[in-house]
Amino acid sequence: MRLFNNYLFTVKRKKLETALVDEILRLSSLPRSNDLKAILSSLSNSRDKIVSKEFSNVYLKVKKGHNIKQLLVSLKNKYNSEILNQFLDLIVLSTTTGTVSLNDYKNIVKNFLKSKELIDERKSLLLMQKYTIVFAGGLIVPGILGVVISLVKKLSSSLDMASLGMTTSSTLYSVSYYCSIIYIIEYVVISSIYLSLLEDNSKKSIIYTLILLPVSLLIFFIAKILI
Repeated sequence: MRLFNNYLFTVKRKKLETALVDEILRLSSLPRSNDLKAILSSLSNSRDKIVSKEFSNVYLKVKKGHNIKQLLVSLKNKYNSEILNQFLDLIVLSTTTGTVSLNDYKNIVKNFLKSKELIDERKSLLLMQKYTIVFAGGLIVPGILGVVISLVKKLSSSLDMASLGMTTSSTLYSVSYYCSIIYIIEYVVISSIYLSLLEDNSKKSIIYTLILLPVSLLIFFIAKILI
């Protein structure tokens, strides 16, 4: 339940950040960009429900005489968003000193979009690595080993095993069979740990292992039987 709530909060924060980019750009075109009430009024009338709700609450409390800095600090702590924090800091600076220019608002958006682009590129690379590991660990490696084991079984029945130091034709097959299973288990465990490290969540290694191991062994047995 906690993981699900964290997921919903992350989605909500991303929606807020995306909508806030448009709102900041809109504010940068306002003639009275240093007027606190004008800024809060504009944000409270946002088309985005999250932005509108959050800043409507702030706007109403400001009109009732609440401390603006405390309200903004509370909003910052609620979302812990970099772009929101920078924007709220800029509002305070703008209303207290009047030294904030329109370019300052635009620079926040520019920096956020640049950071977001870098993060998205990193996520794409990690996602590619993740799918490569899952595909290899769950399908390719077990499938190849299953084919190899099947071929070993056929070859061992036709070779002179005594000349190789083995008493029966099944010895070579048994050694190869159990070694392959051990290798698959090791590969899955190591892959699961690596995947969890990519996601900065070590607990997920158990989940990946529980998912990949049955799938890998199933592919191995199917490939062994079909060839």
